[in-house]
Amino acid sequence: MQKLLLPLFFLLIFLSFSTQTQTSFDLLHHHYSQSTKSHFVLVHGACLGAWSWYKVTTFLQTAGHNVTALDMAAAGIDPTQPQSLKTITDYFQPLLNFMEALQADEKIVLVGHSLGGLGISMAMERFPEKISVAIFVTAAMPGPIPWLFSMEEQRKVLGMYGGFYTEEDFKSKGSDNSNLFMFSEEELETKLFPLSPPEDLTLAKTLVRPQAMFGLFESVKELKLSKENYGSVKRAFIISEKDKMATKIMVWAMIISNRPHHVGEVHGSDHMVMTSKPLELARQLSTIAQDFAAAASSSSSSSSSSSTSSSTYVHDDL
Repeated sequence: MQKLLLPLFFLLIFLSFSTQTQTSFDLLHHHYSQSTKSHFVLVHGACLGAWSWYKVTTFLQTAGHNVTALDMAAAGIDPTQPQSLKTITDYFQPLLNFMEALQADEKIVLVGHSLGGLGISMAMERFPEKISVAIFVTAAMPGPIPWLFSMEEQRKVLGMYGGFYTEEDFKSKGSDNSNLFMFSEEELETKLFPLSPPEDLTLAKTLVRPQAMFGLFESVKELKLSKENYGSVKRAFIISEKDKMATKIMVWAMIISNRPHHVGEVHGSDHMVMTSKPLELARQLSTIAQDFAAAASSSSSSSSSSSTSSSTYVHDDL
């Protein structure tokens, strides 16, 4: 009898897992079956790569969206060596090349995670007409700094980003090249992936690469963000509730000092929102894209749309 029950037991487990997975796909597809389909361009964080978006990419594509996940220079499978990068522009060049190649009339939804927030900010400044909305996923979100700010005040504003990658973190950890940074296995486990499935942590330990660092203050100056370009693009920010890399105080300081048009939160997620809560993140990305596409199409009612552009929450419950 036990020999007969054992195969049945494993069959029930398999069917249960398959049903739950299919239900997640069905819920996402049903929720957005009537929505506008968008082209999402995903930009990863430090030491990561396009591979970090594999779950969200799958969910978005299942819902009918077009998705492009890019490797930055010397990240993922990009063949560039990190020590060859001299500026932050060099690092984000694959994104800039992609934006340059887009058709003039094509608008994309630009998503940046963590350090990728600096990259999408650079793209917003250079290609504002090609972006329908920029979404910062627990990401560094700089903004135009008025010229009348003193140097010390500017440093305090930029100090917010220390919660992501501090100057101490930039120092080499046993490397011959002091310009390279690499997360340790302990940092991956306790700061980036503490709430993610263990297989995603294992994947990360296999695929992370050393990150070229250029100095935070100099990098933000290099962005040269303006109200005319960067400031003309609609922005959304997604908070990760259990993020160990960015404190709530630092995140809200960014949001208040450089207020986006929309704020959402993913509950129960770590810094790697795309692995710990991929379905919830995909749903929020789709909702934000749909809402801003609808707002843009109704340009005749600009006065009413501006009144609804203040920060709001999108809850991730089904």
